[in-house]
Amino acid sequence: MFGKTRGSSSFFESCGKMLLSVPERVPVFFETRLELTNPPANGIMPKVTTHKERSSPMNWKNHYRKALTFSYDDGNEQDRKLLEILNRYGMKATFNVNTGLNHDCGTWVYRNVLEVHRLNLAECSELYAGHEMAVHGVYHYNLTELTPEECTAELQDNIAAITEIYGAVPVGMAYPYGVFNDAVVEELRRLGIGYGRGTESSHCFAEQEDLLRFRPTCHHDDEALFSLAEQFLQAEAETPQIFYIWGHSYEFEGNRNWDRLERLCEMLAGRDDIFYGTNREVLLPDWAVQTK
Repeated sequence: MFGKTRGSSSFFESCGKMLLSVPERVPVFFETRLELTNPPANGIMPKVTTHKERSSPMNWKNHYRKALTFSYDDGNEQDRKLLEILNRYGMKATFNVNTGLNHDCGTWVYRNVLEVHRLNLAECSELYAGHEMAVHGVYHYNLTELTPEECTAELQDNIAAITEIYGAVPVGMAYPYGVFNDAVVEELRRLGIGYGRGTESSHCFAEQEDLLRFRPTCHHDDEALFSLAEQFLQAEAETPQIFYIWGHSYEFEGNRNWDRLERLCEMLAGRDDIFYGTNREVLLPDWAVQTK
């Protein structure tokens, strides 16, 4: 995320109010597991299918009691390495992107060590194949600071651009800066968004009733990450359990701890009792994917 909100970010205005131009859609298949290029180090191979297979919605709770999902924000250059690791271990994630920002618009410095650039999303429509694309606002504005009309445009234009680039209508949201209020939630509901994720950790795996105020289990840099992972693996659950991990891919680069993700994936990959899904597949298992 940026360290600035709409009210103090003059560089946003310099980006203009235009969405990225988008090429003719390249089909993207969101309902599939990925073929692995390398097996996990633990020797346990996840069950996979090919990219070209599409399936009707499957409610994972009919077959599993545990589900694992990842969520990453902003659409940064480091998503390429993140995806390589997730794909290698058969993991599924949701990527929440700002369609009005690009490589040269919205750049900032993380912890004085890393210049953060976003991807030119319209040029890499196939990069996220096998995963879910979700709403994060056109320009990463703090939605609670906008007028109702501005909030609608920030969300509606983001939905339209994601649909155009990736070929599927987004049904989920990650709130910029983790900030939202009742008015924002109601606008998401009106626009057909089924879940909205904040940044406050729950440190638990229980299902949540209010998906538009969803609390993730933890951030990937949380001190409790590996103890939570161990609890998740050892749990003999009678009710559905969801391990939801979020973050930004640039944090791994800036903190020089990509090994943390490798260790986590190695720990959790290839389990017969875990469903590996996108946020939509896990939180809204009965919702069909609507294509443009």
